[in-house]
Formats: sequence, C-alpha cells, structure tokens
Amino acid sequence: MADRAQEAAGREWARHWQYAELPGLDLLRAHYVRHTFPRHAHDGYVIAAVTGGVEEVGLPGGIVRAGPGSVVLINPEVAHTARAGVPEGWAYATLYPSRELIAEVAAEIGGLRGTPGFTTDHVTDPHTSYVITEVHRAAEEGNALAADTLLRGAVARMLTRHAGPL
Repeated sequence: MADRAQEAAGREWARHWQYAELPGLDLLRAHYVRHTFPRHAHDGYVIAAVTGGVEEVGLPGGIVRAGPGSVVLINPEVAHTARAGVPEGWAYATLYPSRELIAEVAAEIGGLRGTPGFTTDHVTDPHTSYVITEVHRAAEEGNALAADTLLRGAVARMLTRHAGPL
C-alpha cells in the first residue's frame, strides 16, 4: 500500500474520509513526523489506535505518550494537542464517531446511563488497536458489513471497559 511505503520512507501522509455505509463516523489514517496539532476539540469522540512511533497528546490532565498497541480516548469538546513523541513521528488509525453513534452502541450494550464518556484518556489494548485498523481496512475495501461489525465491537469494548456517564 502506498501509505505504508511513504511511512517507511519517513514521509508524512494523511487520509481523512467518510465511508457512506458508516454514517456518523469520520476516519483518519496518518503518519506524521513534524506536523503538530494546535489546541483544538472535536464535536464527537476520538478513538485512535497508535500503530507506530509515539504520539504525545496534550490533555487537560497532562501529556499522554501513546505507542503501538495503545488506544487514545477523547470525549467530545475536550481541548487537546498532538505531536510526535519520537523523532520518527507516529502513525495511527483514528475513528471519530458522532455522539449519536456512541449513544446507539451504548444503548445496544446496555448498562450505561446518561451520556457515555470515557473515564481514561488512553489504554494499552493491542486487540482493540488491531480491530480499529481492521475497521479502516474493511471500509477501504468496501466491505460494509465487516466495517460496521468491527466498528461496533471496538466501540462496545471501549465503552464497557472504560466509560461512565459524562
């Protein structure tokens, strides 16, 4: 895949897109070396699987350093920054689910009252990290059933293990 070749060569690249079969979700796969994100926030949630290097995320509680196998979890409207934590940068596959999509999955699994929110900002979870990359792969291949199933599984796992009411 061209993206992996660019990453291996140390080049920055990014692909941000929406898959029509997964409404309420934006996807981003990227490799950044020098790029930094100034303080910003998202209307929806951020669920990011770090796949290479180290990402430094500046959050209200401090700096999080996330490496391969980590999943970064950010609630809506939480201001944060991001930059490379090592000279070779970081690569990640990110899901940006809407509030409605998170609420829908939370209702499917039950047990969460009110608006769900993540109770931690990052976890080491190689399984979920892998599943997030598989959501991207399935969407890129046009496999709507696999993409939706994987997406709901990853979100449900994060909600059942790392969420409570906002």
